[in-house]
Amino acid sequence: MPPPRPSPKPPAKPPAKPKGSWAARLARNAVLWLLPVWAVWTLLTPFYNLFLITAAENLVNITESPDATQLIANGKHDVYVIRRDLPPARSLAHAFRVTDIHFHLVLLGALFLAVPDVPWRKKLENLGYAVLITIFFDLFVCFFVVKAAYATKLGSWSLAHYGPFARNAYGLTRHLLDLPFKLGLPLLMWAVFYIGTMLEELRPRLPEAPPAPRSSK
Repeated sequence: MPPPRPSPKPPAKPPAKPKGSWAARLARNAVLWLLPVWAVWTLLTPFYNLFLITAAENLVNITESPDATQLIANGKHDVYVIRRDLPPARSLAHAFRVTDIHFHLVLLGALFLAVPDVPWRKKLENLGYAVLITIFFDLFVCFFVVKAAYATKLGSWSLAHYGPFARNAYGLTRHLLDLPFKLGLPLLMWAVFYIGTMLEELRPRLPEAPPAPRSSK
């Protein structure tokens, strides 16, 4: 009788990934990226504010006939909302800080750049799409800040030109966009692009089954 063949040894198990290691690296990278992204955002803020002021004025003018709204920059961060059809003493309808509208870009950039195990080209491509969507969001926030001021802050003029539904709709939309939606947008955008990657990385890895031993004839 031929000696029995030794049964093949099962392949060595690959080292198990520590549970939560991907999430821990994501959190660490996000903290490390906050300062560089904040520095870039600070550098670009004056230019972005001018873009938002100009674009928001054009957007508001589209909804008016004749065009009465003028947005005037006050320094690098603030803007005056002027209505040219009101008396000079009342023409300053509102003022707000444009920079406060888009500080969420810091969190957005840090989250998108912090994702581990994603090629840089893909990472930057996803960040570009997210920033583009965020620009439109910021523009609409500026629009609703101006329209909410017209509907709720000009006393008798607001009552004469806006009904109860319009006043409530503009006021509520402005608060929703400027608080919970603005703060939640970076997390929502990150989830749209990376929730599948996160779930895949955090899913427990099962060891591969060893091949069945060959039967000796």
